[in-house]
Amino acid sequence: MEIIVTILFCLFVFTAFMYVVFFGLFCFGWKQTPSHVEIDDELTTTVSIIIAARNEEYTIGMCLRALVNQSYPTTHMEIIVVDDGSRDTTARHIQRFCDQYHFVRLISLNEKEGEYGKKRAIEKAIRLSSGELILTTDADCVMGMDWLRLMVSHYKKTKAQLIAGPVCFHREKSTFEKMQSLEFMALIASGAGAIYLNKAVLCNGANLMYTRKAFEEVNGFDGITSGPSGDDVLLMYKIKKRFPGRIKFIKNEDAIVFTKAKKDVNQFLQQRVRWASKKLTQLNAETICLSLVVYIFSLLLLVLPVMYLFVPHCNCTSWNFYKTWLLIFLMKSIIDFLLLFLAASFFKKRNWLVYFIPEQLMYIPYVVFTGFLGMIGKYHWKGRKIKK
Repeated sequence: MEIIVTILFCLFVFTAFMYVVFFGLFCFGWKQTPSHVEIDDELTTTVSIIIAARNEEYTIGMCLRALVNQSYPTTHMEIIVVDDGSRDTTARHIQRFCDQYHFVRLISLNEKEGEYGKKRAIEKAIRLSSGELILTTDADCVMGMDWLRLMVSHYKKTKAQLIAGPVCFHREKSTFEKMQSLEFMALIASGAGAIYLNKAVLCNGANLMYTRKAFEEVNGFDGITSGPSGDDVLLMYKIKKRFPGRIKFIKNEDAIVFTKAKKDVNQFLQQRVRWASKKLTQLNAETICLSLVVYIFSLLLLVLPVMYLFVPHCNCTSWNFYKTWLLIFLMKSIIDFLLLFLAASFFKKRNWLVYFIPEQLMYIPYVVFTGFLGMIGKYHWKGRKIKK
């Protein structure tokens, strides 16, 4: 048993080193990502904005209001909302906008014929769309009026095949929502930093644009249809493989898409388990490596202190172990704080850093718990029970 503990301790030190290296690189990549995007005044590229909506009667109106008020010429844009079997008045709210704006369309999935889920919704919308660019967001999101112009301007400048954009929580009220905001900012900054280093691992479908050409050349969601998640990152991996070096991130305050944090722990965990439920075979090498390092490191941070208390013959070295554990945890906290400080400065949420310490303490068991459930568990999504 003592040999096993020693091996685990060596693995702990190794994953700690890799964690610091990975997130140090993400800090560098985020810092180096240009934050200025010039708006092109001559924009003629056609864009199809696609929203998959299910039971969003309380949010879809605000989202569509923000979209129809975009400063982009309406002659070159269309908004397609896909009703994914809503059981409330979502479709009725959407239809009001369709009646008022000629460039807003509503289509519906037929669940009885096997049409359901976000990827199926996006795929159907793309088939019926006409834009050169596909831009996805979520039904509970809002954005500034220059969002679309900035995204297209960045595309024209970079000629990227996929552009990921910043997403941020807003109107956080409770301490729990503010702690979620910290974690979410870290995810966005990590994804952006990795994209800068040409090691794309994360993006968010609430603010994601790609070319029709790229979507068609990788055969859309073929091969990644299992599970409700993956319409963003899994598609990004396919496009990155087909178009190396053509994945970009737009780091501009006016390109931020705003959404809301989950109100309670159950909703939050259901969402995170869904995010963690992707099969390893669907991920790219960089994401598998990062996921294993973060999960194993977090697991050992949690269980090794307990093992050193109860395993015989380890008590004599336990004091040295705990000093090492504390040093490693401190190193992790420093690199995490640096990333969060950089991200919070961009999103103008430095005040939320006062919640950093409790967020750090909760983060370790949270990663272990959601990672485990993501591998084997069941979860609910939009009123549907999903079994992996």
